[in-house]
Amino acid sequence: MKAARCILALSWWACATACLAGHGEWSGYPTKDVVYKFEVYTGTADQWDSASTPTPALSPGKASLAAKQFVRTVPLRDDMKEWDLQSIALKRMASSPEEWIYIVRFDATPKANVWNGPVPWIEVPVRLDGTIPKPKVTK
Repeated sequence: MKAARCILALSWWACATACLAGHGEWSGYPTKDVVYKFEVYTGTADQWDSASTPTPALSPGKASLAAKQFVRTVPLRDDMKEWDLQSIALKRMASSPEEWIYIVRFDATPKANVWNGPVPWIEVPVRLDGTIPKPKVTK
């Protein structure tokens, strides 16, 4: 009985730890048959107490500049001409302590004036220290 309680307590602790930790995955619509997948586990570099400090350590402008620099390295399909910044959002990943990251979305701009169908897109996570996690690139 005592062993069962210990196993139950350890299971609960493992689940609670996993639920409290900030974790997210982002990717995009394939470009040149390649998918970029970001897996992010937040930590101390992503902490910001929004109740006591009015702004995070990294501004949205600096986050978008970091993401733009990264997305220049992502290949486009031959029928696309460039990546276009669509949105930037500050996303809370954990609540105690508060951990945040920016998600910067880019859509590809077609070369032709007439386009039917979805365009490639990518969401780039930017940590509050200005770094971008290394993505897993698959075909």
